[in-house]
Amino acid sequence: MSSQEERIAAADRLTGVLSRVTGTATHHTGLVTVTASAVGALKSVRLLPAALGRGPDAVGRMVTETARLATDSAVQTSYNEVAKTLGDSMAMAIEDFAGPPPLHAQGPGTPPLPGTSPAPGGSAPAPPRAPGRTAPRPAPAHRPTPEPPAPGQVTRPWSAQPPKPAQRPRPPVEDDDDDFFADPFRGQRR
Repeated sequence: MSSQEERIAAADRLTGVLSRVTGTATHHTGLVTVTASAVGALKSVRLLPAALGRGPDAVGRMVTETARLATDSAVQTSYNEVAKTLGDSMAMAIEDFAGPPPLHAQGPGTPPLPGTSPAPGGSAPAPPRAPGRTAPRPAPAHRPTPEPPAPGQVTRPWSAQPPKPAQRPRPPVEDDDDDFFADPFRGQRR
């Protein structure tokens, strides 16, 4: 088999693996467990009876948060499968194009979030915790405390980059060709 045929076969296998990748996460309270695909499709949602006692809004928030964690886990698994199949250099090129995987974006050396299962093809959800017991929350990644904005300064919570300084206004461009064609001998000495 030629190297090109091997690469085509590996890409076909990778497509199949990536279509089956799921991630499982358990909410930090242990009341909700979600399995989701890398594109965010929910495959399973498990609620403990105690979750329903918190009201519909709280249940919705718990499911949403846990679904995001499960999706992030599935995306991380997808990146890992790409790296295993195509090599680290190709995975790094994809990261440059698409951005870092969500769990990698937390910072180097950050352990996976508790309750997440990055196994390809999904895995059995984590066993539920005893009612009344909660799992410890993971320590947030270290982020420097932002300085309070100066008076008159606009804050940009959606952007990690500082705002660019205002540019000087450009002088208006004089693009008037009518003067040139009106009198071709103007300005010439006789």
